[in-house]
Amino acid sequence: MNAQNILQIFLTHSTSLLTIALGIILLYVIYLHRKLSFFMRGENAKSLESVIKTYLAHVDDLKKHDELIAEHALKLEKRLTQAVRNVSTVRFKAFDQNASNQSFAIALVNELGNGVILSSLHHRDHVSVFAKPVTHYASQHDLTEEEQGVLEEAKKAHRS
Repeated sequence: MNAQNILQIFLTHSTSLLTIALGIILLYVIYLHRKLSFFMRGENAKSLESVIKTYLAHVDDLKKHDELIAEHALKLEKRLTQAVRNVSTVRFKAFDQNASNQSFAIALVNELGNGVILSSLHHRDHVSVFAKPVTHYASQHDLTEEEQGVLEEAKKAHRS
């Protein structure tokens, strides 16, 4: 075999290989064209693009809405800590000669323990009402046993 014969065999086989490769590429292009046609069905060729743009706009709107909801939730959470919650009340008999338990103490405090304790001492011929400010579940004024009890109940309720 001389060099010319070897070159002839090589060219024949390379042409066959190139023809097979070109056929495979042609089939793949047809497959991709069919897939693209399937996705681009509609009134015009840009229908897929318009659908994607529409959904992206909706996603952006949802992100903005989500941010607004998150801001609103933070504001509500801040306000909620200042709101009076878990009111605690106790009724008791203030004086031995008074047979009924018309006296009461009520704790009106927020989550931070700030608020007021209202007390009412009921006697046969008069009623006294007291308001004692509370800061961080403590008062500068002396608290009765009943007042201290309702304050502790409110504090326990806030923890749970």
